[in-house]
Amino acid sequence: MNSVLQCIIGTGPLKRYFMRGEWKKKLLMQNRERAEVVIEFSQLLELMWRGQYSYISPSRFRLAIGDCSEQFEGDNQEDAHEFASFLLDVLHESLNHVYPIPPPEREMTPDEEMQFEKLTDRKQASIQWKRYIRRSLSIITSIFQGQIQSRLTCMTCNHTSTTYHTFTELSVPIPEPCNSNNSSGANVGKSGMSFLRKNKQKTEQVLPVNIYQCLDAYSEMEVLDGNDKWMCPRCKTKRKATKQLKVSRLPQVLIVHLKRFSTRGHFREKLETNVHIPTQRLYMENYITPGAHPSAMYNLYAVVNHFGTMSGGHYTASVFDELREQWNYFDDTKVFPISETQVASPAAYLLFFVQERAKVK
Repeated sequence: MNSVLQCIIGTGPLKRYFMRGEWKKKLLMQNRERAEVVIEFSQLLELMWRGQYSYISPSRFRLAIGDCSEQFEGDNQEDAHEFASFLLDVLHESLNHVYPIPPPEREMTPDEEMQFEKLTDRKQASIQWKRYIRRSLSIITSIFQGQIQSRLTCMTCNHTSTTYHTFTELSVPIPEPCNSNNSSGANVGKSGMSFLRKNKQKTEQVLPVNIYQCLDAYSEMEVLDGNDKWMCPRCKTKRKATKQLKVSRLPQVLIVHLKRFSTRGHFREKLETNVHIPTQRLYMENYITPGAHPSAMYNLYAVVNHFGTMSGGHYTASVFDELREQWNYFDDTKVFPISETQVASPAAYLLFFVQERAKVK
């Protein structure tokens, strides 16, 4: 919990929103438990940024979280990704600008879907984003939320079916690392090759995975066959099809969740793969739809680290302090500065990037 709080509270636009008291005008009290989480979050943020104490115990905030969700009751350690998703969801719903919420729009008819597929990606994404914010718009939408395009394509008639959904974080898989003797560049990805060349001296024996390989794996085209064949509306029968995910709207702050925990058979295990992560200039061009956003470059400003196993792990955080222009490392009550080269460690689990044009200050 502490590590996630450091990263979220270290997000400049969100910090300013709460410090200015703007949240008080938007807080919805219909769900009292969720509203209490927002109130305690604001008080905690204010205490942290006043700088009066060397460390703060978020006991009141923890109680509010427990009252809001049984999953986070007590002192048991919960997954940082699940907690971050839950907290941002609570803040989003409790600070929704739209109230009362209008009824959802009707589903498109088959003829309307056919016409929708003829539109450009940019036009489709814009229509669906407007449908979303008509009922759901908050400070979390403005900072953290983006949009994913999911497209199915019939491999027989090339008919497409395109849907869009909102995301707060991208959960990306960690592919198997490949040997540095593999000169073909397999599993490296186009975006990752230039990054790996810069890190060649560090990857002599085993080529570690980099963030671009993870993003490549996320957006890789999937073939649906066998029992997974798609019922094509044009062919009127199940057909072999492709499925691909792309980002159609980039958020101001991009949270990337590295899927370090996997299930194999009856067992769950943690992937200890070292993932190379650039602290400056993460390029997202290869993973977005045409016209998705004028700025697809990001800089890292916070990291949640996970050490240990699934049953007995420990979380820490690294957060950039733009006022002092230094990285700080948070380990429970201990806080100390670290160099930029120490930030992207093999323990990295949640990554917080900010668009280069949208500074964290």
